[in-house]
Amino acid sequence: MIILIGLFSGTVFSQENVIHNLSDRDLTVTQGASIHKRSSNDTSEFPYDLLYNLNSTVFVKNNGILNVEGVGAPVVLKFLDTQSFNFVSKRNALYNKIELITINLTSENDLRNTFDVAAIRGFSHLKYIYLKCEFPISENQIRSFLKNADPEIIFFYSSYKRS
Repeated sequence: MIILIGLFSGTVFSQENVIHNLSDRDLTVTQGASIHKRSSNDTSEFPYDLLYNLNSTVFVKNNGILNVEGVGAPVVLKFLDTQSFNFVSKRNALYNKIELITINLTSENDLRNTFDVAAIRGFSHLKYIYLKCEFPISENQIRSFLKNADPEIIFFYSSYKRS
């Protein structure tokens, strides 16, 4: 009986944090013309190794580098606030091997500081941008937040409510 209660409570309290892919989808309007539209899908193609493994990481906060952890050239850059986006508009040797940028969004107020992908410099290996939202967010809000999205970069997001 105690085992069943333990299993039941573990099932009730566990939360699945689904990561969505905001991908490009072509819509044909007239012959020869197409519009690119991003749509979200649940995905298993997310680079979990970059997110969850102990890769060398640059942490950015308050318009500066807060910390660099790990051995070797960093492959992950994590924004701990949304006021520091301009900091990466200048080239830095630390960005040369970055493959994943993670942006933590703690409230809807963070969406006011849009992220202009075209403004970042020196990210020649950038493949992914991941938005980690601590509130419910819609695709339209994400599209408004991300400016000048590069079609070569894959965008992911997750949304959860902090307890």
